[in-house]
Amino acid sequence: MDLNGILNFELFSISEISVTVGNIILAVVLLAGLAFFYRSLMSRWLPLYFRKEDVQDAEKQRTRHLVQLCFFLLALILVMVTTGLDYRLYPPSGEEITSVVSPPTPAAQSDPNTADNTDPDQLMQRDVRQRGIWVSTILFTILLFLIARLLDWIISHIFNRNFQKRREAVQRIAINFDQPRLVRPARRIVQPVIFTLAVLFLAYAFNLDSFLSESFKIGSGDNLNTINIGVTKIISALLILLTARLLVLLFTEVFLFPYYQRKEINIGSQYAINQLFKYFIYVIAILYALGALGIDLTILLGGAAALLVGIGLGLQQTFNDLISGIILLSERSVEVGDVVNMSGTVGTVRRIGVRTSLVETRDNMTIIVPNSKLIGDVVTNWSHDEDKARFKIVVGVAYGSDTALVKKILLQVAQEHPKALKRPASIVRFVNFGDSSLDFELLFWTKEFIRIEDIKSDMRFETDRLFRENDITIPFPQRDVWMR
Repeated sequence: MDLNGILNFELFSISEISVTVGNIILAVVLLAGLAFFYRSLMSRWLPLYFRKEDVQDAEKQRTRHLVQLCFFLLALILVMVTTGLDYRLYPPSGEEITSVVSPPTPAAQSDPNTADNTDPDQLMQRDVRQRGIWVSTILFTILLFLIARLLDWIISHIFNRNFQKRREAVQRIAINFDQPRLVRPARRIVQPVIFTLAVLFLAYAFNLDSFLSESFKIGSGDNLNTINIGVTKIISALLILLTARLLVLLFTEVFLFPYYQRKEINIGSQYAINQLFKYFIYVIAILYALGALGIDLTILLGGAAALLVGIGLGLQQTFNDLISGIILLSERSVEVGDVVNMSGTVGTVRRIGVRTSLVETRDNMTIIVPNSKLIGDVVTNWSHDEDKARFKIVVGVAYGSDTALVKKILLQVAQEHPKALKRPASIVRFVNFGDSSLDFELLFWTKEFIRIEDIKSDMRFETDRLFRENDITIPFPQRDVWMR
């Protein structure tokens, strides 16, 4: 007997399903490969992940159980597919399967130019209907859900670890100047994609477009176009948007964050890079989602050209703010975490959005600032280049006071304050011979931008106390009036 005959030799049959030697050999080979991969994963890769991510014992046990269940289902699916021991649930085995798409004519089959021009959506619908829904299909759907849950656990743990690192970094530099609030990323990002994919498969399987679809007409005359929007197209568009969200979170949290850590990039630059990448991905995703719905953007924009001109004129300031937001993120003249002074209002930039930015003032109130104001107006950025700045307090003493002692006292005040930096050193300036006093300036460096007025107040209290102890008088304005 030749090899082909051996492989096709029937071992047993169950309800019109014949199991051959070749089926058994294929199943054994695949199961052996799966067992090798399972052993490698459980003995090498999972312990490495647990050790690197510092996973708790309860989470380790839960992850192992879920991995074991996934491999069990995968092994069961492989056995059913390779041996043919599967059962079709829909349509029932006694019913004839009708194709959604009518078969092509012999002429179309013989024409190579038209043979492959069938609509991809119709091909997928016909293929799913011909295959139907089997027990292995249900098991595979459950396997996808379990894998999505496992991936969400792993990714969420990585996100939380990165979040904790950022928070610790902020706490280490919190004594210097305020940093932006950290937003914990979403916990479930893989499951929505898998769920939407499963719903899309079911929509194709049950041919929901046949009774849940709507046609819309755009244009007129020769430019009249009909758009058919069905359930599957809507779900496909939603799947594209969810996949874009998954891509953004994965790329920024898993790939970019370690790069930020190695290069020691500040939080403001991290935010700018992440926002620009997010806008880029979302714009592409929206375009693809509209294409999945069957909407031709050229027709849509051409038909609404006059309307768009009117909208552009009416929303000129809005578009100005949008472009200013992109300039801020790319130019980074103002970043998240910077302390800025806008027309006397001092605050910390908490967020730079598409149209507006959020600035938190010293009084813990949030100001919504249009991005064009940060671009067009004069804005003093105290923390743009460095995390320290120089400030001053002004004091006057009476004529006849010991100026050397005054300088010594002012320097002592700056040196003893915990928030004043020792390097660069503080200096004292003899500013002017005033009308009623000798005017001095104490210039000191600090990293406390938001609470600078409190520091100045503390220094004034200490200066007044030391002046009293050393009999140095702070005069008030005096005038001599001569009456003729």
